[in-house]
Amino acid sequence: MRPAPTLRSCALALGLAATLAHAEAPVCPNPPPAIATDGIMRHAEVAAAVRELAAEIERDRQRAGLASVSVAIVHGETVLLAAGYGCANVARGTPATPDTVYRAGSVTKLFEATALMQLRDAGRLRLDDPVAKSVPEVRFIGVNGERAVPTWRQLASHTSGLPRDVPPVLGTVPSLFQYLERERAVSAPGARYAYSNLGFIVLGASIAEVAGERYHAYVRRHILEPLGMTASTFDPGSVPGDRLAAGYLRLDRTGDGWSGYAAGERNPFPPLGTLLSSANDLSRFIAFQFRQPAPGEAQVLSAGSIREMWRPVAAIGPFGGSAAAIGWLVLPYGPYTMVRKDGGLPGFTVHVALVPEARLGAVAFVNESPQRVRASGAEIARFERLVFERLLPPVTRAAAPAPSAQAAGTVARIDSRAENVSYQRASAGRDGRQSSSP
Repeated sequence: MRPAPTLRSCALALGLAATLAHAEAPVCPNPPPAIATDGIMRHAEVAAAVRELAAEIERDRQRAGLASVSVAIVHGETVLLAAGYGCANVARGTPATPDTVYRAGSVTKLFEATALMQLRDAGRLRLDDPVAKSVPEVRFIGVNGERAVPTWRQLASHTSGLPRDVPPVLGTVPSLFQYLERERAVSAPGARYAYSNLGFIVLGASIAEVAGERYHAYVRRHILEPLGMTASTFDPGSVPGDRLAAGYLRLDRTGDGWSGYAAGERNPFPPLGTLLSSANDLSRFIAFQFRQPAPGEAQVLSAGSIREMWRPVAAIGPFGGSAAAIGWLVLPYGPYTMVRKDGGLPGFTVHVALVPEARLGAVAFVNESPQRVRASGAEIARFERLVFERLLPPVTRAAAPAPSAQAAGTVARIDSRAENVSYQRASAGRDGRQSSSP
């Protein structure tokens, strides 16, 4: 049993948190924010709200003492705002821009889920088939010692029953599958939600097996390149030094408190949060969620499959408000639905969120750890409050009265839990012990 904290240790911890929260924010010569002038930005109220948000993000960064923040706000396929604030690398005085490359953490899972849906649409698999039908090695020990085999949907929605993390000693896909054969489930596949990085590593390795090519090569060829995400990569060595953000842990203050952490981490399992990307690149991924292609136009993924990824699979927590979907988390947001994914690694935080009914989305990168961002009191840690509370009212008022074909009925589709058998089954045994996490 751990000893109870003393008053002195609590005071020291509070003092350190206060010191970190009020650390002086570094200043670098950032380029001015890029603000659109066409589309919905022709409405004066929307344009004023976007300009005020651009200024408020920097005020928030300064108040919280964060190293840098890079953001992009998207309406439909138009980038309303793209900006970088502060220093991507404090020691070098490198300014953050919307093209600065950060580690994307668990936002990598969205690309894995997109790859899964591509293979499904190509007829290579069915979401509710056992993964072992295509990849026989995907099996583990059930809660009662029986053989447990998850489906593709269960792996992609954290309902596979697999534990949270994978031991760092595993270095190859064969060793992963050998380990999996001896692993014991924390719950029966499909029984409930439990966040699992291990599950997504198994999913990525299985996608590669079905696709017949290495995971990162598949993602690059079928998702990144078609979307024009040229800055996104799994190889930190390919990123020019002046575009690569250093991450900051700031757990111990040394010198002026800014001790950089390498943006790249070599990992044998690319699905484990190893994508590097930029605000401008992820704005393209957000715009892709709202795209309305012309008939016959080649698509990375159909609009119907994109919406299907937002459909709840299992409730998260004891109250059933938020739910896990395919790669995403979905939750009610006033009269809207929010679709989001956060990512976090040592020295890096990222938020991606969409409000499909308003065709509004946003991404923010910070080169500091999620715990540090939250402890700083930064509004960017409450991304929906910082961005969507400001922009949704004017955007909604300015939008055309008739909703787009893709947005129409979105809430009804992704919130139709009563007709969703997998949701009902996985939510029956839900508990709040494992929340959604980067």
